[in-house]
Amino acid sequence: MEILEEVPVGKEDGNTTSDNAVTTSNQKKGRKQNNNNNNNNRRRQPNKKPSDRTSNGKANGKTKTSAAAIVNSKPDENLCSNVAPDPRGEDPEQRMTKKTAGRNSESFDPKSTVVRPALRVQIGSPTAKCYNRFPLKHDDVVIVPELFGPEDDWSLYYKLVEEMTDLQQQNVKGSEWISWHEGAHLVAKNPSGSKTFQEIIDKLCDYFQIQKKGVGTRFNWYKDSSDWKPFHHDSAAFNPSRAKTQNITVGVSFGDFRELAFLRADDTSDCRLYFPQPNNGVFSFGRDVNIRWKHGINSLSNEEQVAHGINKGRVSIILWGLASNIKEEANSPSLLGADGKGPHAAKNNHKYHGNNKNRGGRRKPQQKKSTTTTSGKNADGNNSK
Repeated sequence: MEILEEVPVGKEDGNTTSDNAVTTSNQKKGRKQNNNNNNNNRRRQPNKKPSDRTSNGKANGKTKTSAAAIVNSKPDENLCSNVAPDPRGEDPEQRMTKKTAGRNSESFDPKSTVVRPALRVQIGSPTAKCYNRFPLKHDDVVIVPELFGPEDDWSLYYKLVEEMTDLQQQNVKGSEWISWHEGAHLVAKNPSGSKTFQEIIDKLCDYFQIQKKGVGTRFNWYKDSSDWKPFHHDSAAFNPSRAKTQNITVGVSFGDFRELAFLRADDTSDCRLYFPQPNNGVFSFGRDVNIRWKHGINSLSNEEQVAHGINKGRVSIILWGLASNIKEEANSPSLLGADGKGPHAAKNNHKYHGNNKNRGGRRKPQQKKSTTTTSGKNADGNNSK
């Protein structure tokens, strides 16, 4: 049973203490009668704002909130003209009761929801030239289905594999397939000779308003349904030099359907979020998502591999860069290891020099040549996607 809180009426309304007592008594009688009738036809007493609310709609000399002004001054002209009046009244600031919580409700204070999430999901339009739903934030994961064509059109997948094969036959340095991340999948370090690859990178930069100069890229090939990607952070989560030039990760999938997975990294809850990665679809996630969450591509069970088709592959093109339209907010997390704790702390002698040119870093003078191991890590310790 919901109990309405009695709101005292202030002296500024011209009521005396005796009036308050009568009002309170009447409210109690009305509540008892409503309870006997299974709460039918119960009326809520109108809220009264604090005494600093004046008759001209100003509080302490300040105007109403912009939201209230919009609701009151700009009704939707496309609505039919005979819409019933709002039983709560027309002023949004007068709508809520004074009750603060309930048996099944966390809070009745709207401000309790105006907080940063651990992760926010947004949907981008595939027909727009650039992402324009809301200002991007560092907590956002954006999903854009069919940005590069219909889901059932695999032509770009086969074209990308064909162009990389041509580069390999021409002995273009860096175009060969390399085993990556302990053999989980394949990568090509230098796909720049592929015209289709370059066109894809250009479109991704335009859509997310990323500065093309200094972007990092990666060409991943999940050759068949057994390939996958372990959970990891992109290096901008713990590499200060990378963090200066990378505040967004963007990926596009061509070929077989897989799942992009996020694992909460800063607690032991084992919280996992799975996002679909269909053919021709795009995703992005912001700087703070990369810090708070690890990400990867889920493996498939034996039954799922058979259902997908054993030899059906997936190309994943990844872009790291600096998006110019991202809104900064307070209380963003620090880079991993900045507190001197954990596997990314400087005390572990990591050398984050950014010597992989495909990731957008700058070489240090007289640096030793980077080597690649079967673990999918460069000699500088940077994980790659």
